[in-house]
Amino acid sequence: MVSYYLEEEKNWGVDIEDIRYRIKNATDVGIDMRAIVVINPGNPTGNVLRRKDIEGIIKISYENSLIIMADEVYQNNIYY
Repeated sequence: MVSYYLEEEKNWGVDIEDIRYRIKNATDVGIDMRAIVVINPGNPTGNVLRRKDIEGIIKISYENSLIIMADEVYQNNIYY
């Protein structure tokens, strides 16, 4: 597993270049990455990633032949 982190100063968004850096470092040491997991909205903050961040994750995934596993379980929840 190669972790990436949400950044509070970016309103709990991601740093696309940091993700790119982590993937490169993992590959350089022989880690065979196959997927990236994206939880959106984030838990426990509830923050929704910006479109720019989602597009960046898609681009990085394409460049590195990674499957995107998206956990968006909150999109259909209705609370009364």
